[in-house]
Amino acid sequence: MNKKKKAIAVVGNFKFLRKYFSTFVHGLTVEGKYKGEILVLTSKITPTFLIRSIYTNSKVKVLRFNNIKFEKNIKKRYLKLNTLDQPNRFKTKPFQWFKLNLFDMKMQEWDRILYLDINLTIHHDINNFLNIDPLNMFFAKGDGYPDYVRTLESQFDVDQPEMQLLRKRYNIDDSKYFQTGLMYFDTSIIKTDTLSQLIDLAHKYPICITNEQGILNLYFQDNKNLYSEVPEYIDDYMIYYYWKLADQNIIITKQLVEQYK
Repeated sequence: MNKKKKAIAVVGNFKFLRKYFSTFVHGLTVEGKYKGEILVLTSKITPTFLIRSIYTNSKVKVLRFNNIKFEKNIKKRYLKLNTLDQPNRFKTKPFQWFKLNLFDMKMQEWDRILYLDINLTIHHDINNFLNIDPLNMFFAKGDGYPDYVRTLESQFDVDQPEMQLLRKRYNIDDSKYFQTGLMYFDTSIIKTDTLSQLIDLAHKYPICITNEQGILNLYFQDNKNLYSEVPEYIDDYMIYYYWKLADQNIIITKQLVEQYK
């Protein structure tokens, strides 16, 4: 079998990149022992603070894409969603939609892409995880802490009129859902119309309170049936958890200390 070309990708606005990029690269290359390419997906001219990383680390590569465009009336719908006790992500984290560009045909320059949120922390060697092959699949981690009983319905504003159509088309009341902070996939799943189909879904159901997360779940879990859960362990290491645990060696954590109550 030919060796597959792999890369780790990140997305973020300039504020997030400025705050986390250097720390992320250090953790990935030192604790994670990763020596491959690091892709930074952005829509602007390369930020000056990234120039040093690019010149000193030839593995860092900047990829430029267009911003995800929303029709004016759709944008208004997203901004008015009932997000319960959370800030409206469309307003506070609009750059999350940029993750849809991971499924642009341009990404087929690589065979496998591991996407990681740039504020995740790498604690141990990540290479054994990368040796798991998501052949023709889309791997991600299930969500719903602490009891994991929440379903895909929780990703949408249930008071919106599109919920009736959504329930007819998708099994959102029973389906679990994955989080989009860690995604590992075979780029052969990307087709010429994948990105446009994702954008169409975002316009058809402008009721997702978690930005791109609900839309990617609809597409990869239901429309294409490509989603598979990331294995919990590789050798003696837990691959991912929300925070560090005293009795576990965990490769990747979402945060350093417990924050959910």
